[in-house]
Amino acid sequence: MLLTLTLLLASSVSLHADRIGMLPDIMEPDGFQVSGTEVFILEGATVYVFDLASLGLKRRFGREGQGPGEVEITPWLSNTLRVYPDQAIIDSVNKLVVYSRTGELIREKRRQPQFTQVVPWGDSYAVRMRITGNENDKKQYSSIQFLSGETEELRELYRQPFAAQREQLDMIPDSIHFQVYENNLYVEKSPEGFVIDVYGPGGRKIREIRREYEKRPVTRADRQLFEQLLKADPMMNIQEENWEQFKTRTRLRNPESFPAIRDFVIADDRIYVQTYRSKDARDEFLVLDLDGKLYKSVYLPKVREPGFTEQMMGTGVRLFSIDKGRFFYLNELDEGCELHVEVISD
Repeated sequence: MLLTLTLLLASSVSLHADRIGMLPDIMEPDGFQVSGTEVFILEGATVYVFDLASLGLKRRFGREGQGPGEVEITPWLSNTLRVYPDQAIIDSVNKLVVYSRTGELIREKRRQPQFTQVVPWGDSYAVRMRITGNENDKKQYSSIQFLSGETEELRELYRQPFAAQREQLDMIPDSIHFQVYENNLYVEKSPEGFVIDVYGPGGRKIREIRREYEKRPVTRADRQLFEQLLKADPMMNIQEENWEQFKTRTRLRNPESFPAIRDFVIADDRIYVQTYRSKDARDEFLVLDLDGKLYKSVYLPKVREPGFTEQMMGTGVRLFSIDKGRFFYLNELDEGCELHVEVISD
């Protein structure tokens, strides 16, 4: 098994997905990332770290609570995990907790209630938050802000309408996805098409990635799938009204087409843009360089998507990870999670 996995991970040819093995301790993962020779999985408030080759549990850290190094858990929004060469960060509903990769608490930062995601950006932060317009504009917006680490001053870089407005809900929630890579901030602007803006340190826009892309039409089957996703969302379960009452007081708006960009991640100087096109239970990813040049289009295995509220708020929950040209993903089974890998050839 170990020799086979070693050869697989070293291969540079395109392969179908291979099962690496079981993670029996993991039942309800919230975050997942492969980094080097280790697999980091967040479940609730705890990070589990496995050896990639053997899948043996090496360590775990983090726990639920309100004390130092502890995080809260909410039933409708998962906490998120990001792993860096020297840090592992849990972004929870009320604070950002920074650990060393071995699990020692480094620092934590309280965050404002309207923040939905906080990402370190050099000595500062990039923040997604929900805001309201001025007295003449009563709409809700999702906004990307530059948060100075020294002054705590917010400066808006981009905004777009929030999926939920008064008595109206977009059934294809289009939140803003963003990522910090090599101290630059990448922000997708899917309401404008296939557009990703790149900001340098301090929040100065340095370039724009824009491509022609034909959006996929929304079908009746798509509408039914997203309605089921909304009905099954934990947020719906805490409402005091049933589904029929919710539909009576809320206008459910269905667009004619999907956004051009569904999600994106950056790894190894490549931008992997996930779209809404799929075939044979696989989703389309466009592989670009950091300037937006298209290398290829690939179809990679589908994974479980975040819940409706998580997509709407844009928490950054993913159950796949891209590392060194390899696509890792989790299959959730009754007895635990299976880890799989597929090599993405250049």
